[in-house]
Amino acid sequence: WIKCTQPEGAPYYLHEEKRIITDLTESQQLLEMSDYLLDRARQLGLPFHLDAELVITEVPGPKGRRDFGYYFVDHRRRLLFWVDDYDLSEVFFNVKGVTARDHMKQAVITQYWMHVGLYPNRRELKVDDYEELRNILICAIADAATSQTPLAPFDLDSMIRMLDLVEKLEGMLNSASPMLFVRSIPQHVGSSSRFINFSGQPFARLDAGKSIYAPHHRLSSSGSSFLIRIIDLFLFQSASGHLEELKQMWVDQIVHYPSWQKYIAKLTSDWARFTIFSTVLLTTDVGLLAAPTLGGGGGGMTAAVASVYLSIFFSVASILTSIQLTNRVCGKEYSSATSTSVLLTRTSKSVFGTDSLAIMYSLPYAFLVWGIFLFVLGISLLVFSSTNHAMLASLAPLYFLLFVCSIWPSISGRGAYEVFEKSWWRRSLIGGKSVHATEV
Repeated sequence: WIKCTQPEGAPYYLHEEKRIITDLTESQQLLEMSDYLLDRARQLGLPFHLDAELVITEVPGPKGRRDFGYYFVDHRRRLLFWVDDYDLSEVFFNVKGVTARDHMKQAVITQYWMHVGLYPNRRELKVDDYEELRNILICAIADAATSQTPLAPFDLDSMIRMLDLVEKLEGMLNSASPMLFVRSIPQHVGSSSRFINFSGQPFARLDAGKSIYAPHHRLSSSGSSFLIRIIDLFLFQSASGHLEELKQMWVDQIVHYPSWQKYIAKLTSDWARFTIFSTVLLTTDVGLLAAPTLGGGGGGMTAAVASVYLSIFFSVASILTSIQLTNRVCGKEYSSATSTSVLLTRTSKSVFGTDSLAIMYSLPYAFLVWGIFLFVLGISLLVFSSTNHAMLASLAPLYFLLFVCSIWPSISGRGAYEVFEKSWWRRSLIGGKSVHATEV
């Protein structure tokens, strides 16, 4: 037995004569098991040439009992095989609808590259290996650079760094194990991505934001729920926007992590700005309460004063929710694709599903807008309480115009303006026809 060390530091053992790999230390028991498995392979006529290996490792057994598992590796064909019946659905990553044999083979190839990363033992890399990896990265970089919803499992900057690393390490053929380990990472993730996206199948996913399943088989419904439609009225239509973005990044219960990272970065940036705006609004509210026209802080509770107090409460709520949400998205739940998938799966099974996340992400913005609205309301009540009718008549049209312009972005940005526009053209008699815009 030869002790080897994976580049990350995990030890494993290699028996060169029998071509056995293991991370266990029961050498005699391992040899007995390997002899039995090799005999079975020969009886079945399965290949065990110089580029084949047997891996024996520990697996969890029933009731916590210690058990052993195995698989054979064929490096020539980049496949795994067994001498017993094996349920391949265990390596399907919970992907539904896997029926084609070549699609099942892609799942096995994914496990092969995971094996290479775990046990990069004394294998030589050829020039063709580097060329294959380089071509994979170049295609993925082109996809990420030219598409709004790329299928590439890494972000653009990471893939560019990987390509640069491959170029630098191409001549280091003397360090086969580290090179195999480096090569296995993008190969494993890329192979997993091809399997999940049904690459090579008639209904392959070509867009990260599109589902490949029929509507009645999808695990999540499209469109906004009744809860979102109701609460959107109070959140200034921001919840439906967040819900749509969440559905674009979590399609068929698969997280596209590069898009998720961009989304979280955008959220934290927005929440930081909302904190600044809310702080400014809070300072303005406090200053307004001290104004003599509002009693200098010692007057009675009028409608204007109540509005300003409510504006203060909403400003503080915006600051608090922004701080808490920023702290949460920086935590462990959002640190990797796996943890993010667990979070979204758990949330989708709750009472309100992913609607709860969309509403929660909307709170800092909604509280800030309500705070501004109440501040303006307090100022308006103060101004229009004047008995000077001439001044009121001159300010009212301007006030109404400003109010319409203020709510215009929210209305036009969520489709309500388009509905109004269609209705307007339907009633128009210009040429007796509707006007349609066609995007080219």
